[in-house]
Amino acid sequence: MSTERVGAERPRDRLLVSLAAIDRGRLVAPVSVGVALLGILIAGGVTTSEFLTVDNVLIVVRAASITGIVALGMTFVTLSGNFFSLSVEQTAALSSIIFAEGLSHQFGLAASLVLALLGSLVIGAGQGLVVAAGLNPIVTTLGAGAALYGFAAVVTHNEVVNFSSSSSDWIGRARPLGIPTQSWAFGIFTLIATLVLTRTRFGREVYLVGANRAAARASGLGIGKTTVVAFVLSALAAGIAGVFTAAQITQAPLTQFNGLNIDVIAAILVGGTALQGGEGSTLRSALGAVFIALLANFLLLRQVTFGTRTLVTGLIVVVATSTFHLLRTRGRQV
Repeated sequence: MSTERVGAERPRDRLLVSLAAIDRGRLVAPVSVGVALLGILIAGGVTTSEFLTVDNVLIVVRAASITGIVALGMTFVTLSGNFFSLSVEQTAALSSIIFAEGLSHQFGLAASLVLALLGSLVIGAGQGLVVAAGLNPIVTTLGAGAALYGFAAVVTHNEVVNFSSSSSDWIGRARPLGIPTQSWAFGIFTLIATLVLTRTRFGREVYLVGANRAAARASGLGIGKTTVVAFVLSALAAGIAGVFTAAQITQAPLTQFNGLNIDVIAAILVGGTALQGGEGSTLRSALGAVFIALLANFLLLRQVTFGTRTLVTGLIVVVATSTFHLLRTRGRQV
């Protein structure tokens, strides 16, 4: 083979190697989470007799579903390059309160549900508009979360809103084929969100805006519109989680979702979605939510203290995020 031919093939070879490295990097996240899930299942099954019982598995599945539904919505925010929404736990709490208040005042199931989700939509749209105007998403959503918490505390007088309604039982307590309704919803929403990201124009815009905002702007994409819709989807997901939880326990405590922000962010990062946006998927976030729920349940059954559980979760998030970042960086440098 001539020197000229070898030199001509080198650029193409470099491109193929680079693409292969990037593809491997993208596979690392779901494969790693899958291996981690298997590891927890084995460790829990061997060391803790209660871990793999039917009742405990259903508890884990339900917990993963609530975190996962919210994580699916927030993934759109992260993929679009807007980091996270730090107000989802307050949005979920307020949504559950609106739903509970509606049922306690005999508004009916449909009206209470619509009011709760409409409230979430308005909350998400408001934050999206502020972020689209140029304000920092972390600061915006942190402030919004504080305002929502204060508003909910004033409205409820810091009291738990209780209600009695058999019409909502199928939302929170039904188990079609033995599986909680929340888990069916989680699976369906995961499928829908994945199809939206991979098969629609909006999904492609989310990826492009997150990966390269300048290129997206030059292409004439509506960055502001994409941002607003992403925040609306995140808030709606939190609202749905609030409704499911309120329907399950027939009450709406203000502090019901304390810690949800951390669990959702952990699910997204452990699932391998890039912090800066543009790379990741809702399916990865769903796997991350299952992993976080399994880990929390395993540590709880082992009677690990809250502080230690939080420390372990934080360390796993740091390790996972750092590893995925290094793999992406190496993939681009090849």
